[in-house]
Amino acid sequence: MWLNHDGINEQIPWIAGASRLPIPAAYRRGIFRAKVNAHELTCTDAQIECLENPPLGTMVWLTFAGLEARAAIVEESAAFRIRLRFVEPFHPAVLEAILCGSLRRFH
Repeated sequence: MWLNHDGINEQIPWIAGASRLPIPAAYRRGIFRAKVNAHELTCTDAQIECLENPPLGTMVWLTFAGLEARAAIVEESAAFRIRLRFVEPFHPAVLEAILCGSLRRFH
């Protein structure tokens, strides 16, 4: 079996299934801090479950295991589900490592 690695933006089949699982992260907005679950994580955005509904355009910080905090802007916020757009997108290799859980293994 040959693996198709053509194109940076194509999702690899075994990675696509992993993105549906919640990924634990730390959330920070000002002095408010919480542990959250990230869903639908891509290089440019994510959806999280959180105990607050910040206003649109608010800057927040997400920290995934093994990585430094990443700035994100609130795009949508309703019913304690927040859609975030990262200020600086993840490199596809870093996203793959997050989704596979390999960063948690080494850090």
